[in-house]
Amino acid sequence: MKLVSKFALALSFVAVTAAPAFAQSDEKPKKEKKEKKGKEATPAAPKRNYSKPFIAAYMPVANLLNKTKDAAAAKAEFPKILAAIANDDDRYEAGILAVNIGVSSKDTALQDQGIDLLLASATTPLEMKQAYTFRKGAIAYDGKRFADAEKSMIDAFNLGYRANNIEFLISNAMSQQNKDADAIVWIGKAIAASKAAGQINKTYVIRAANLSAKARDYAGAANFYKDLVIAENNPDYWHDALAFFNRSLNTNPEESLDLMRLMRATNGLRFQQEYAEYLDSLSYIGVRYPAEAVSVLDEGFAKGVISRNNVTFSERYNEAKARLAEDTRTLAGTIASAKASPRAMLATLTGDSFFSHKDYKTAKDLYETALSKGPVLDKDGGNQTDRTRFRLAMSKAMLGDYAGAKADFAQVTGANRKAIAEYWVIYINHLENPAPAAAPAATPAT
Repeated sequence: MKLVSKFALALSFVAVTAAPAFAQSDEKPKKEKKEKKGKEATPAAPKRNYSKPFIAAYMPVANLLNKTKDAAAAKAEFPKILAAIANDDDRYEAGILAVNIGVSSKDTALQDQGIDLLLASATTPLEMKQAYTFRKGAIAYDGKRFADAEKSMIDAFNLGYRANNIEFLISNAMSQQNKDADAIVWIGKAIAASKAAGQINKTYVIRAANLSAKARDYAGAANFYKDLVIAENNPDYWHDALAFFNRSLNTNPEESLDLMRLMRATNGLRFQQEYAEYLDSLSYIGVRYPAEAVSVLDEGFAKGVISRNNVTFSERYNEAKARLAEDTRTLAGTIASAKASPRAMLATLTGDSFFSHKDYKTAKDLYETALSKGPVLDKDGGNQTDRTRFRLAMSKAMLGDYAGAKADFAQVTGANRKAIAEYWVIYINHLENPAPAAAPAATPAT
Protein backbone atom coordinates (compact mmCIF):
# COMPACT_ATOMS: atom_id res chain seq x y z
CA MET A 1 0.00 0.00 0.00
CA LYS A 2 1.22 3.46 -0.84
CA LEU A 3 1.95 5.41 2.30
CA VAL A 4 0.72 8.90 3.05
CA SER A 5 3.86 10.73 2.00
CA LYS A 6 5.51 12.95 4.58
CA PHE A 7 2.29 13.09 6.51
CA ALA A 8 3.70 14.62 9.69
CA LEU A 9 5.59 17.33 7.86
CA ALA A 10 2.49 18.23 5.91
CA LEU A 11 0.64 18.70 9.18
CA SER A 12 3.44 20.56 10.95
CA PHE A 13 2.37 23.66 12.74
CA VAL A 14 4.22 26.02 15.07
CA ALA A 15 2.93 25.45 18.55
CA VAL A 16 2.67 29.05 19.72
CA THR A 17 2.49 32.46 18.16
CA ALA A 18 3.95 34.28 21.12
CA ALA A 19 6.57 33.71 23.75
CA PRO A 20 5.41 33.01 27.32
CA ALA A 21 4.56 36.03 29.44
CA PHE A 22 7.89 36.13 31.26
CA ALA A 23 9.74 36.36 27.95
CA GLN A 24 7.79 39.26 26.50
CA SER A 25 9.06 42.03 28.74
CA ASP A 26 11.62 42.70 31.44
CA GLU A 27 9.35 45.26 33.03
CA LYS A 28 7.29 44.55 36.08
CA PRO A 29 3.67 44.03 35.28
CA LYS A 30 1.53 47.10 35.59
CA LYS A 31 -1.74 47.15 37.40
CA GLU A 32 -4.69 46.37 35.17
CA LYS A 33 -6.76 49.35 34.15
CA LYS A 34 -10.40 49.25 35.01
CA GLU A 35 -12.67 48.84 32.01
CA LYS A 36 -15.10 51.61 31.31
CA LYS A 37 -18.59 50.99 32.51
CA GLY A 38 -20.61 48.94 30.05
CA LYS A 39 -17.60 47.34 28.36
CA GLU A 40 -16.73 43.72 28.82
CA ALA A 41 -13.27 43.02 30.24
CA THR A 42 -10.84 41.02 28.12
CA PRO A 43 -10.34 37.56 29.68
CA ALA A 44 -6.98 37.33 31.41
CA ALA A 45 -4.50 34.72 30.24
CA PRO A 46 -4.09 31.75 32.58
CA LYS A 47 -1.71 32.58 35.41
CA ARG A 48 1.47 30.56 35.20
CA ASN A 49 3.85 29.67 37.97
CA TYR A 50 7.22 29.28 36.27
CA SER A 51 10.20 28.44 38.46
CA LYS A 52 13.05 30.96 38.48
CA PRO A 53 15.70 28.40 37.44
CA PHE A 54 13.51 27.45 34.50
CA ILE A 55 13.11 31.07 33.37
CA ALA A 56 16.87 31.54 33.57
CA ALA A 57 17.47 28.46 31.42
CA TYR A 58 14.61 29.12 29.01
CA MET A 59 15.31 32.70 27.94
CA PRO A 60 18.69 32.21 26.22
CA VAL A 61 17.47 29.18 24.28
CA ALA A 62 14.22 30.86 23.22
CA ASN A 63 16.23 33.89 22.02
CA LEU A 64 18.48 31.62 19.95
CA LEU A 65 15.40 30.29 18.15
CA ASN A 66 13.21 33.39 17.90
CA LYS A 67 15.71 36.27 17.66
CA THR A 68 18.97 34.79 16.39
CA LYS A 69 17.11 32.23 14.24
CA ASP A 70 19.74 29.64 15.08
CA ALA A 71 17.70 26.45 15.53
CA ALA A 72 20.81 24.26 15.66
CA ALA A 73 22.23 26.25 18.60
CA ALA A 74 18.85 26.24 20.36
CA LYS A 75 18.70 22.47 19.94
CA ALA A 76 22.15 22.05 21.44
CA GLU A 77 21.21 24.15 24.48
CA PHE A 78 17.77 22.64 25.04
CA PRO A 79 18.97 20.00 27.58
CA LYS A 80 19.62 22.88 30.01
CA ILE A 81 15.90 23.65 29.93
CA LEU A 82 15.02 20.03 30.60
CA ALA A 83 17.27 20.00 33.64
CA ALA A 84 15.55 23.08 35.03
CA ILE A 85 11.94 21.89 34.83
CA ALA A 86 10.33 22.05 38.27
CA ASN A 87 6.56 21.99 37.66
CA ASP A 88 3.80 21.48 35.07
CA ASP A 89 3.95 25.08 33.83
CA ASP A 90 7.68 24.69 33.16
CA ARG A 91 7.01 21.37 31.46
CA TYR A 92 4.31 22.91 29.25
CA GLU A 93 6.53 25.76 27.99
CA ALA A 94 9.50 23.42 27.53
CA GLY A 95 7.31 21.15 25.42
CA ILE A 96 6.16 23.98 23.16
CA LEU A 97 9.71 25.23 22.68
CA ALA A 98 10.96 21.71 21.92
CA VAL A 99 8.31 21.26 19.24
CA ASN A 100 9.17 24.62 17.67
CA ILE A 101 12.89 23.91 17.68
CA GLY A 102 12.17 20.47 16.23
CA VAL A 103 10.05 21.94 13.44
CA SER A 104 12.69 24.56 12.60
CA SER A 105 15.52 22.02 12.62
CA LYS A 106 13.43 19.25 11.02
CA ASP A 107 14.21 17.04 14.00
CA THR A 108 11.22 14.74 14.52
CA ALA A 109 12.78 13.15 17.60
CA LEU A 110 12.88 16.54 19.32
CA GLN A 111 9.31 17.22 18.25
CA ASP A 112 8.36 13.87 19.77
CA GLN A 113 10.13 14.79 22.99
CA GLY A 114 8.32 18.12 23.12
CA ILE A 115 4.97 16.43 22.59
CA ASP A 116 5.68 14.01 25.43
CA LEU A 117 6.38 16.98 27.70
CA LEU A 118 3.11 18.62 26.69
CA LEU A 119 1.14 15.43 27.24
CA ALA A 120 2.75 14.94 30.65
CA SER A 121 1.82 18.45 31.82
CA ALA A 122 -1.44 19.12 33.63
CA THR A 123 -1.23 22.66 32.27
CA THR A 124 -1.79 21.58 28.67
CA PRO A 125 -5.44 22.16 27.59
CA LEU A 126 -7.42 19.13 26.38
CA GLU A 127 -7.70 20.35 22.79
CA MET A 128 -3.92 20.70 22.61
CA LYS A 129 -3.45 17.23 24.06
CA GLN A 130 -5.80 15.88 21.38
CA ALA A 131 -3.91 17.60 18.58
CA TYR A 132 -0.45 16.78 19.87
CA THR A 133 -1.29 13.15 20.57
CA PHE A 134 -2.42 12.87 16.98
CA ARG A 135 0.71 14.64 15.83
CA LYS A 136 2.84 12.18 17.75
CA GLY A 137 1.12 9.43 15.79
CA ALA A 138 1.68 11.31 12.53
CA ILE A 139 5.41 11.58 13.22
CA ALA A 140 5.55 7.85 13.94
CA TYR A 141 3.59 7.18 10.76
CA ASP A 142 6.09 9.12 8.66
CA GLY A 143 8.87 7.19 10.33
CA LYS A 144 7.12 3.92 9.42
CA ARG A 145 6.76 3.08 13.09
CA PHE A 146 3.23 1.87 12.50
CA ALA A 147 2.62 0.26 15.89
CA ASP A 148 3.54 3.56 17.59
CA ALA A 149 1.42 5.47 15.07
CA GLU A 150 -1.56 3.22 15.75
CA LYS A 151 -1.26 3.64 19.52
CA SER A 152 -0.91 7.42 19.48
CA MET A 153 -3.69 7.96 16.96
CA ILE A 154 -6.08 5.71 18.89
CA ASP A 155 -5.16 7.66 22.04
CA ALA A 156 -5.95 10.89 20.17
CA PHE A 157 -9.25 9.46 18.94
CA ASN A 158 -10.18 8.41 22.48
CA LEU A 159 -9.39 11.95 23.64
CA GLY A 160 -11.94 13.22 21.12
CA TYR A 161 -9.75 14.11 18.13
CA ARG A 162 -11.64 13.76 14.83
CA ALA A 163 -9.72 15.80 12.23
CA ASN A 164 -7.29 14.81 9.46
CA ASN A 165 -9.11 11.57 8.51
CA ILE A 166 -7.87 9.96 11.70
CA GLU A 167 -9.95 6.78 11.36
CA PHE A 168 -8.57 6.16 7.88
CA LEU A 169 -4.99 6.67 9.07
CA ILE A 170 -5.45 4.31 12.01
CA SER A 171 -6.75 1.71 9.57
CA ASN A 172 -3.74 2.20 7.32
CA ALA A 173 -1.32 1.88 10.24
CA MET A 174 -3.00 -1.39 11.22
CA SER A 175 -2.93 -2.67 7.65
CA GLN A 176 0.80 -2.01 7.47
CA GLN A 177 1.14 -4.43 10.38
CA ASN A 178 -1.06 -7.03 8.59
CA LYS A 179 -3.82 -6.47 11.15
CA ASP A 180 -6.44 -6.49 8.43
CA ALA A 181 -9.43 -7.44 10.59
CA ASP A 182 -8.78 -4.45 12.85
CA ALA A 183 -8.04 -2.27 9.81
CA ILE A 184 -11.48 -3.13 8.37
CA VAL A 185 -13.17 -2.06 11.61
CA TRP A 186 -11.41 1.31 11.53
CA ILE A 187 -12.00 1.94 7.84
CA GLY A 188 -15.65 1.22 8.64
CA LYS A 189 -15.49 4.02 11.22
CA ALA A 190 -14.00 6.30 8.55
CA ILE A 191 -16.86 5.49 6.18
CA ALA A 192 -19.42 6.10 8.94
CA ALA A 193 -17.82 9.48 9.68
CA SER A 194 -17.96 10.47 6.00
CA LYS A 195 -21.62 9.42 5.84
CA ALA A 196 -22.36 11.47 8.93
CA ALA A 197 -20.83 14.43 7.11
CA GLY A 198 -23.27 13.84 4.25
CA GLN A 199 -21.02 12.17 1.70
CA ILE A 200 -19.60 8.83 0.63
CA ASN A 201 -15.82 8.82 0.51
CA LYS A 202 -15.14 6.51 -2.44
CA THR A 203 -11.48 6.05 -1.52
CA TYR A 204 -12.48 4.74 1.90
CA VAL A 205 -15.09 2.37 0.51
CA ILE A 206 -12.79 0.89 -2.13
CA ARG A 207 -10.03 0.50 0.46
CA ALA A 208 -12.46 -1.24 2.82
CA ALA A 209 -13.62 -3.60 0.08
CA ASN A 210 -10.06 -4.48 -0.89
CA LEU A 211 -9.14 -5.20 2.73
CA SER A 212 -12.21 -7.41 3.05
CA ALA A 213 -11.36 -9.27 -0.15
CA LYS A 214 -7.79 -9.74 1.06
CA ALA A 215 -9.27 -11.40 4.15
CA ARG A 216 -11.52 -13.50 1.83
CA ASP A 217 -14.58 -11.79 3.26
CA TYR A 218 -16.29 -11.36 -0.09
CA ALA A 219 -19.69 -10.64 1.45
CA GLY A 220 -18.10 -7.81 3.41
CA ALA A 221 -16.41 -6.48 0.26
CA ALA A 222 -19.72 -6.58 -1.60
CA ASN A 223 -21.49 -4.73 1.20
CA PHE A 224 -18.93 -1.94 1.09
CA TYR A 225 -19.33 -1.66 -2.68
CA LYS A 226 -23.09 -1.59 -2.28
CA ASP A 227 -22.68 1.92 -0.84
CA LEU A 228 -21.00 2.98 -4.08
CA VAL A 229 -23.61 1.54 -6.45
CA ILE A 230 -26.35 3.11 -4.35
CA ALA A 231 -24.61 6.47 -4.63
CA GLU A 232 -23.56 6.26 -8.29
CA ASN A 233 -24.67 4.24 -11.33
CA ASN A 234 -21.08 3.57 -12.38
CA PRO A 235 -20.32 0.41 -14.46
CA ASP A 236 -16.95 -0.06 -12.77
CA TYR A 237 -18.55 0.02 -9.35
CA TRP A 238 -21.28 -2.34 -10.52
CA HIS A 239 -18.71 -4.79 -11.80
CA ASP A 240 -16.77 -4.89 -8.55
CA ALA A 241 -19.87 -4.95 -6.37
CA LEU A 242 -21.43 -7.85 -8.26
CA ALA A 243 -18.16 -9.73 -8.72
CA PHE A 244 -17.51 -9.72 -4.97
CA PHE A 245 -21.17 -10.48 -4.29
CA ASN A 246 -21.08 -13.41 -6.70
CA ARG A 247 -18.03 -14.85 -4.93
CA SER A 248 -19.85 -14.62 -1.62
CA LEU A 249 -22.76 -16.81 -2.76
CA ASN A 250 -23.20 -20.48 -3.54
CA THR A 251 -25.70 -20.12 -6.38
CA ASN A 252 -27.45 -22.56 -8.65
CA PRO A 253 -27.24 -21.89 -12.43
CA GLU A 254 -30.61 -20.11 -12.57
CA GLU A 255 -29.65 -17.72 -9.76
CA SER A 256 -26.24 -17.17 -11.31
CA LEU A 257 -27.89 -16.38 -14.64
CA ASP A 258 -30.05 -13.63 -13.17
CA LEU A 259 -27.04 -12.14 -11.39
CA MET A 260 -25.02 -12.17 -14.63
CA ARG A 261 -27.97 -10.57 -16.40
CA LEU A 262 -27.77 -7.68 -13.95
CA MET A 263 -24.04 -7.39 -14.50
CA ARG A 264 -24.73 -7.17 -18.24
CA ALA A 265 -27.56 -4.66 -17.78
CA THR A 266 -25.26 -2.38 -15.77
CA ASN A 267 -22.50 -2.71 -18.38
CA GLY A 268 -20.40 -4.40 -15.75
CA LEU A 269 -19.09 -7.44 -17.63
CA ARG A 270 -15.33 -7.00 -17.72
CA PHE A 271 -13.45 -10.31 -17.98
CA GLN A 272 -13.36 -13.48 -20.01
CA GLN A 273 -14.30 -15.68 -17.06
CA GLU A 274 -17.47 -13.63 -16.52
CA TYR A 275 -18.60 -14.27 -20.08
CA ALA A 276 -17.78 -17.94 -19.56
CA GLU A 277 -19.90 -18.03 -16.38
CA TYR A 278 -22.75 -16.29 -18.20
CA LEU A 279 -22.65 -18.92 -20.95
CA ASP A 280 -22.45 -21.75 -18.40
CA SER A 281 -25.61 -20.41 -16.74
CA LEU A 282 -27.37 -20.21 -20.10
CA SER A 283 -26.27 -23.65 -21.24
CA TYR A 284 -25.96 -25.95 -18.24
CA ILE A 285 -28.43 -28.39 -19.87
CA GLY A 286 -27.60 -27.71 -23.49
CA VAL A 287 -28.09 -24.52 -25.44
CA ARG A 288 -31.37 -23.48 -23.84
CA TYR A 289 -31.34 -19.83 -24.81
CA PRO A 290 -29.53 -19.46 -28.17
CA ALA A 291 -30.75 -15.89 -28.74
CA GLU A 292 -29.27 -14.66 -25.49
CA ALA A 293 -26.06 -16.66 -25.98
CA VAL A 294 -25.51 -15.13 -29.44
CA SER A 295 -26.29 -11.65 -28.16
CA VAL A 296 -23.93 -11.91 -25.17
CA LEU A 297 -21.09 -13.33 -27.27
CA ASP A 298 -21.53 -10.68 -29.95
CA GLU A 299 -21.20 -8.00 -27.26
CA GLY A 300 -18.10 -9.63 -25.82
CA PHE A 301 -16.48 -9.96 -29.24
CA ALA A 302 -17.29 -6.33 -30.09
CA LYS A 303 -15.72 -5.10 -26.84
CA GLY A 304 -12.63 -7.23 -27.39
CA VAL A 305 -13.02 -8.86 -23.98
CA ILE A 306 -13.37 -12.29 -25.58
CA SER A 307 -11.99 -13.50 -28.90
CA ARG A 308 -13.47 -15.49 -31.75
CA ASN A 309 -10.12 -17.28 -31.83
CA ASN A 310 -10.88 -18.81 -28.45
CA VAL A 311 -12.07 -22.35 -29.25
CA THR A 312 -14.56 -22.51 -26.37
CA PHE A 313 -16.28 -19.25 -27.26
CA SER A 314 -16.24 -19.87 -31.02
CA GLU A 315 -17.74 -23.35 -30.63
CA ARG A 316 -20.47 -22.13 -28.32
CA TYR A 317 -21.22 -19.26 -30.63
CA ASN A 318 -21.54 -21.52 -33.66
CA GLU A 319 -23.74 -23.94 -31.74
CA ALA A 320 -26.03 -21.17 -30.50
CA LYS A 321 -26.16 -19.56 -33.94
CA ALA A 322 -27.17 -22.88 -35.50
CA ARG A 323 -30.02 -23.24 -33.00
CA LEU A 324 -31.23 -19.66 -33.21
CA ALA A 325 -33.22 -19.80 -36.46
CA GLU A 326 -35.25 -22.84 -35.40
CA ASP A 327 -35.77 -21.43 -31.91
CA THR A 328 -37.05 -18.16 -33.36
CA ARG A 329 -39.31 -19.93 -35.88
CA THR A 330 -41.05 -22.14 -33.32
CA LEU A 331 -41.24 -19.78 -30.37
CA ALA A 332 -44.56 -18.07 -31.15
CA GLY A 333 -46.35 -21.42 -31.40
CA THR A 334 -45.54 -22.30 -27.79
CA ILE A 335 -47.63 -19.60 -26.13
CA ALA A 336 -51.10 -21.13 -26.34
CA SER A 337 -50.16 -24.57 -25.03
CA ALA A 338 -48.12 -23.06 -22.20
CA LYS A 339 -51.05 -20.95 -21.05
CA ALA A 340 -53.53 -23.82 -21.36
CA SER A 341 -51.43 -26.41 -19.54
CA PRO A 342 -52.31 -27.17 -15.91
CA ARG A 343 -48.56 -27.35 -15.25
CA ALA A 344 -47.51 -23.86 -14.14
CA MET A 345 -43.87 -24.69 -14.85
CA LEU A 346 -44.53 -24.92 -18.59
CA ALA A 347 -45.60 -21.28 -18.64
CA THR A 348 -42.47 -20.34 -16.68
CA LEU A 349 -40.16 -22.18 -19.06
CA THR A 350 -41.88 -20.63 -22.06
CA GLY A 351 -41.60 -17.22 -20.44
CA ASP A 352 -37.88 -17.87 -19.97
CA SER A 353 -37.49 -18.43 -23.70
CA PHE A 354 -39.27 -15.20 -24.57
CA PHE A 355 -37.21 -13.32 -22.00
CA SER A 356 -34.02 -14.59 -23.66
CA HIS A 357 -35.32 -13.15 -26.97
CA LYS A 358 -35.90 -9.79 -25.21
CA ASP A 359 -39.66 -10.11 -25.72
CA TYR A 360 -40.30 -8.94 -22.20
CA LYS A 361 -44.01 -8.29 -22.64
CA THR A 362 -44.80 -11.87 -23.65
CA ALA A 363 -42.46 -13.16 -20.94
CA LYS A 364 -44.31 -11.06 -18.36
CA ASP A 365 -47.70 -12.45 -19.46
CA LEU A 366 -46.44 -16.02 -19.25
CA TYR A 367 -44.87 -15.55 -15.79
CA GLU A 368 -48.15 -14.05 -14.54
CA THR A 369 -50.00 -17.03 -16.01
CA ALA A 370 -47.66 -19.44 -14.22
CA LEU A 371 -48.13 -17.70 -10.88
CA SER A 372 -51.90 -17.67 -11.28
CA LYS A 373 -51.92 -21.50 -11.36
CA GLY A 374 -50.57 -21.81 -7.79
CA PRO A 375 -47.15 -23.03 -6.69
CA VAL A 376 -44.81 -23.39 -9.66
CA LEU A 377 -43.31 -26.88 -9.37
CA ASP A 378 -40.68 -28.38 -11.66
CA LYS A 379 -40.68 -32.01 -12.84
CA ASP A 380 -38.90 -33.12 -9.68
CA GLY A 381 -41.37 -31.33 -7.42
CA GLY A 382 -38.98 -28.45 -6.66
CA ASN A 383 -40.71 -25.14 -5.97
CA GLN A 384 -39.83 -22.61 -8.68
CA THR A 385 -42.24 -19.90 -7.53
CA ASP A 386 -39.42 -17.60 -6.42
CA ARG A 387 -37.64 -18.02 -9.74
CA THR A 388 -40.87 -17.21 -11.62
CA ARG A 389 -41.66 -14.19 -9.43
CA PHE A 390 -38.09 -12.94 -9.80
CA ARG A 391 -38.21 -13.13 -13.60
CA LEU A 392 -41.60 -11.48 -13.65
CA ALA A 393 -39.98 -8.60 -11.74
CA MET A 394 -37.07 -8.49 -14.23
CA SER A 395 -39.51 -8.39 -17.15
CA LYS A 396 -41.37 -5.47 -15.58
CA ALA A 397 -38.10 -3.67 -15.00
CA MET A 398 -37.16 -4.10 -18.66
CA LEU A 399 -40.58 -2.77 -19.66
CA GLY A 400 -40.21 0.31 -17.45
CA ASP A 401 -42.76 -0.77 -14.84
CA TYR A 402 -40.40 0.04 -11.99
CA ALA A 403 -42.98 0.14 -9.22
CA GLY A 404 -44.37 -3.23 -10.29
CA ALA A 405 -40.90 -4.73 -10.53
CA LYS A 406 -40.00 -3.58 -7.02
CA ALA A 407 -43.27 -4.93 -5.64
CA ASP A 408 -42.53 -8.36 -7.13
CA PHE A 409 -38.92 -8.37 -5.97
CA ALA A 410 -40.20 -7.63 -2.45
CA GLN A 411 -42.18 -10.90 -2.52
CA VAL A 412 -39.13 -13.06 -3.22
CA THR A 413 -38.31 -15.17 -0.16
CA GLY A 414 -35.31 -17.42 -0.96
CA ALA A 415 -32.09 -16.21 0.66
CA ASN A 416 -29.97 -16.03 -2.50
CA ARG A 417 -32.66 -14.54 -4.70
CA LYS A 418 -33.65 -12.05 -2.00
CA ALA A 419 -30.04 -10.91 -1.81
CA ILE A 420 -29.76 -10.65 -5.62
CA ALA A 421 -33.05 -8.75 -5.71
CA GLU A 422 -31.56 -6.02 -3.50
CA TYR A 423 -29.08 -5.20 -6.28
CA TRP A 424 -31.77 -5.28 -8.94
CA VAL A 425 -33.78 -2.78 -6.89
CA ILE A 426 -30.74 -0.50 -6.59
CA TYR A 427 -30.42 -0.64 -10.38
CA ILE A 428 -34.12 0.14 -10.81
CA ASN A 429 -33.77 3.13 -8.48
CA HIS A 430 -31.12 4.53 -10.81
CA LEU A 431 -33.39 3.94 -13.82
CA GLU A 432 -36.18 5.81 -12.04
CA ASN A 433 -33.91 8.69 -11.04
CA PRO A 434 -31.10 8.96 -13.58
CA ALA A 435 -28.21 11.24 -12.74
CA PRO A 436 -28.50 14.60 -14.51
CA ALA A 437 -26.38 14.99 -17.62
CA ALA A 438 -23.31 17.16 -17.28
CA ALA A 439 -23.87 20.75 -18.36
CA PRO A 440 -22.31 21.60 -21.73
CA ALA A 441 -19.14 23.65 -21.67
CA ALA A 442 -19.66 27.37 -22.06
CA THR A 443 -18.98 28.77 -25.54
CA PRO A 444 -16.02 31.17 -25.39
CA ALA A 445 -16.94 34.78 -26.04
CA THR A 446 -15.78 36.12 -29.40
